[in-house]
Amino acid sequence: LETWAGELRSRMENAIRLLEKGDESSVTQAKQQVNELVVRRLAPLHQGSYPLPYPVEIQIDDHAEAFTRLRVISEDTPAFLYALSNALSLHDVSIEHVRIRTIHGRVEDEIDLVDLRGRKIDSPELLNRVKFSVLLTKQFTYFLGAAPDPFAALSRFEQIVRDVVQKKKEKEWLDLLTQPHLLKDLARLLGASDFLWEDFIRLQYETLLPMLSPYVRTHALAGTPETLAEKRRNALKGARTLEEKGQELNRFKDREIFFIDLDHILHPDSTFESFALALTRLAERIVDEGARMVYEDLARRFGRPRTVAGLEAKYAILGLGKLGGAALGYASDLELLFVYSDSGVTDGAPPLANAEFFDRLVKGVTGLIKSKREGIFHLDLRLRPYGTSGPLASSLDSFCRYYSPAGSAHSYERLALVRLRAIGGDPELGKQIERLRDEMVYFPGRLDLKELKELREKQFMEKTGSKRLNAKFSPGGLVDLEYSVQILQVTYGKEVPSLRTPLVREALEVLSEEGVLSEEESGRLISAYTFLRHLINSMRMLRGSAIDLFLPSQDSSEFAHLARRMGYSRGGPLDPSEQLRIDFETHSAAVRVFVERHFGRDSIPGATAGNAADLVLSDQVPRKTRDFVLRDGGFDQPERAYANLKSMAGGGTRRATFAKLALLAFDILKRRPDPDMALNNWERFVRAQVSADFHFNLLLSQPMRLELLLGIFAGSQFLSDALVRNPGFLDWVVAPEVLHKVRETRDIEEDLRRMASGCSSHGEWLNRLRRLRRRELLRIGIRDICLGVSTREVMLELSRLAEAFTQAALEKRILELPECKDRFCILALGKLGGSELNYSSDIDLLGLWSDENGKNEQEGKALFAHLMEDLRSDLSSHTEEGYAYRVDLRLRPFGRDGELVPSWSSLVHYYCDVASPWEVQAALKMRPVAGNLHLGHSFLEKLRPILLQDRRREDVVRPIEKMRTMGVKTHSGETPDVKIGIGGLRDVEFLVQGLQLIHAGRLPSLLEGNTLNALELLGKENVLPEPVALELKEDYLFLRRVEHCLQVLEDRQIHAIPKDKKELKALARRLLGPDGNEDRFMEKLNGCLQRIREAYVTYLIEGRE
Repeated sequence: LETWAGELRSRMENAIRLLEKGDESSVTQAKQQVNELVVRRLAPLHQGSYPLPYPVEIQIDDHAEAFTRLRVISEDTPAFLYALSNALSLHDVSIEHVRIRTIHGRVEDEIDLVDLRGRKIDSPELLNRVKFSVLLTKQFTYFLGAAPDPFAALSRFEQIVRDVVQKKKEKEWLDLLTQPHLLKDLARLLGASDFLWEDFIRLQYETLLPMLSPYVRTHALAGTPETLAEKRRNALKGARTLEEKGQELNRFKDREIFFIDLDHILHPDSTFESFALALTRLAERIVDEGARMVYEDLARRFGRPRTVAGLEAKYAILGLGKLGGAALGYASDLELLFVYSDSGVTDGAPPLANAEFFDRLVKGVTGLIKSKREGIFHLDLRLRPYGTSGPLASSLDSFCRYYSPAGSAHSYERLALVRLRAIGGDPELGKQIERLRDEMVYFPGRLDLKELKELREKQFMEKTGSKRLNAKFSPGGLVDLEYSVQILQVTYGKEVPSLRTPLVREALEVLSEEGVLSEEESGRLISAYTFLRHLINSMRMLRGSAIDLFLPSQDSSEFAHLARRMGYSRGGPLDPSEQLRIDFETHSAAVRVFVERHFGRDSIPGATAGNAADLVLSDQVPRKTRDFVLRDGGFDQPERAYANLKSMAGGGTRRATFAKLALLAFDILKRRPDPDMALNNWERFVRAQVSADFHFNLLLSQPMRLELLLGIFAGSQFLSDALVRNPGFLDWVVAPEVLHKVRETRDIEEDLRRMASGCSSHGEWLNRLRRLRRRELLRIGIRDICLGVSTREVMLELSRLAEAFTQAALEKRILELPECKDRFCILALGKLGGSELNYSSDIDLLGLWSDENGKNEQEGKALFAHLMEDLRSDLSSHTEEGYAYRVDLRLRPFGRDGELVPSWSSLVHYYCDVASPWEVQAALKMRPVAGNLHLGHSFLEKLRPILLQDRRREDVVRPIEKMRTMGVKTHSGETPDVKIGIGGLRDVEFLVQGLQLIHAGRLPSLLEGNTLNALELLGKENVLPEPVALELKEDYLFLRRVEHCLQVLEDRQIHAIPKDKKELKALARRLLGPDGNEDRFMEKLNGCLQRIREAYVTYLIEGRE
């Protein structure tokens, strides 16, 4: 609750701060942030479902003079008031007051409205518009989770509603705009792309929305290969001039692109391959038809180009790049090469040389086909022979000379021909050019790999100058994959004709079939290729631009929108942004590993490019890169960390699964105090698993399990050892009903009784006892380390655990000694007595037996001493499973020299007549915890008057100060000791206990064994100034937290701050979080110790009131 409240406060403050700025940008940003939070809340509620909109009744009450009251009655749904306020804002209406009533899930809200001038709204027309807007916006808000950019979707929907209202078309649109399927699709569309909104939806929504109705939506909106030609012919009917034909062709093109985009957006299950193929088919038709139009126009004006014997010269249009590879995406350039068959002249008047004719043809095509926005179907002719210096159309002879072995084509130009594919013009000439290409390109040694490497390095430097990731040009991006596949095609294509394909996916499959790639590697690369193409397409669609392929910052709203645009959904184990991040890093690593394996690491641009997935997937990562990745991940011992990673990775499909998991783990480990320890413990845990594959897949499906696991592995070696030794504990611990509540003592006792009943021997009982304690400590440790429950709660749980174990062990022994039943009680002192135990505390116990029946006292002493000795042995002795608790019996009367278990009457006599001041002080924490609790309480009633005696301050202070002085001398060291040292826990405890003994005579309520409760009482009774008591509480809790972190690490009684810098750094991060450091921690610690010491001296030694 505290964490949630803190997050809410921070978000509210941020939003209010933006609103207070008042400028349009800040207000929009505030709205966007709130909208994201609303969507995050809505997303998990109807995953995959299409809920019917709840009916809404809206009543107008205009009886008040100063305002108009809107009464809204409906079923309560999430974000109801948020949607309502958005709807009202459409009409410049101000909300003056809101009364919220929710009765059994039904909302009856009253909203008082005024116009922007603060006056009552009288216009019936405006009120009807308000009612209409409220209804529609409320329904639409419920589907915002489907939108890649929810804020944009809501804003655009509001614009549509405003337009409908202004045109007074509410009635005809009401049924359509309340259909759940339509609203879900509309949310997806409106939040998908600025370009689609600005250029199509905003202008044509009246035509578009009816097309989204469920009946119409069963059919594709874009043309199929069979219908595309007919649709094109119909679009061009009536066009006479070349200009008119060009205009109609462009309208047809833009409309079909829009429909292809819509089909892709509205069918989340459709593949990127089908989208790319549809765009490619359309591009081929448009370019071929545009060229035919221009050719016929030129032929009409200049005649047809002729060659030898008057034969007509042919031309072919060849696609390169994405067009050649049938992999066009949104805003992909159309890379084209025009080749004509022969030199000659046209047969018209005036005649034109064929070179001039085809040059004009290319110019005409580039002028005819218009890009609606930059990069969208933009014709790119730069890959022609001689580049921008060469003619726009190349003769077949010039083509052959340029790309021949003796030609001047660069290696990257030859490589580009791998993607060459005839897409228009004369089919026979196109096939001829493809055959010639095969002869010129698919021959070993034709490529200069050094030149290609230098080009790639230059490209990397120019295109990715910043450290931002680029989907195309960063190491492991699309360019590395495409170039490398094409090089392998050229290398093996002479012997394997099926490799002479422009399609990357097909080439990868053939490379696998021929044994160049393993089936596993080929599968990884096909997945990477599909992902990267889909990613680039989604970025271009969101931005409406082909140029910017840098990934947004991973904590930005744009990155979240991109993830959702790609189809990553909310409500799963990882949020969409995290899913996208992991997939990008995994796929780019797979590409880098592929390049490294076949061409060497130096073929990858960027000196230290790589991430955790590279280390998992590759066996050849250079040490420099390896160390850089690991040190960047927070590892101080990269050699051991790398060995752990490789051990966990294994081989085959397990390695691929672990690559993804490693990325997720590295992100978590960066924020953990000791990544080296965590990774080492995880590797040990994986070795203890029956199936590492199952473990990895489980963690991927439940990332919170991984977070908890690594939290323990980084926070406590002791608890890590327990988990490695008992892997099955994890499933029990992470069950919500176990992890998210404080266990009662009786529940633990019941577990112990059930366990005891199933033991066949005493040795088995002892081992089970110890295993159960480890399990419970693991549960408490996860709640402490991973969930951040309060230190107070941790101390309580640790104390309850010790109580339950003491009771269970006693019950087991009393079964063998029935005569002891009801005559024996165990009292706790020290930290257990105060219910403030820590992880490695001894438990201070005092046995007490009843001597009221007058039985033989010597016999009783021997009997109960035997019982107490057996009990201590059961808890403290070492078995194969270790020990349960270290039991300390030295606080009994006369210490080691006294009877092991005093009788009730002798204990009363001792405290009345013999006990020293420090023993009386220790008795403040005494309480019964096991056995006959009534017997223990009857003793405490006798003890109470002793504790309430009037005492002079100096009689209390003198022995306390003597003990503190001795303790400080005994435990002085090079670093602060948070328990015994000056200003440590003992100062707080002795201050509290001293003040209790001084003032309890007049304030009996001060008798309280728990230090924190006692501090609250001392403040409440003004024995300590309340601010001082509060400050001491906070400082005491901080020192207890330090103590816990020191002890839970290795289950040792450590109270001194570590000298080792690495250990100190880890301790600082455990206490202060990922950003904590040694200096900040020591500053906080020293301030705490100083304040405690000052309070100890001021209020106990000096006695200031």
